[in-house]
Amino acid sequence: MALSKNNKNMSIKPAKTENKSKNEKVKTPAQKEKSEKKAIYRVVYDKQDKRWLIKKDGAKRVIDSKCTKEEALARVQDLSESQDIKFVVHKKDGKFQKKQNLK
Repeated sequence: MALSKNNKNMSIKPAKTENKSKNEKVKTPAQKEKSEKKAIYRVVYDKQDKRWLIKKDGAKRVIDSKCTKEEALARVQDLSESQDIKFVVHKKDGKFQKKQNLK
């Protein structure tokens, strides 16, 4: 407990305490499904560098880049199998080409 600065009052004020249970949010089943949603690898063509890039949804950085699409597909298949994540392949013009589902 802390004493008030005003000596005339001489009232005792309890110290502030935070109740963490009020601040914690409870996730609904719909929110849990969104948070458990797995990422997806994407194979896209970079026109400036003239290379095929492998990216993960939501990530800022590129995982890998390859000169040919075949090399990029081989690499993304290895990544997706090892981490049990599906991947999407885009054409050189950016249009959707195929989606690979694993399990």
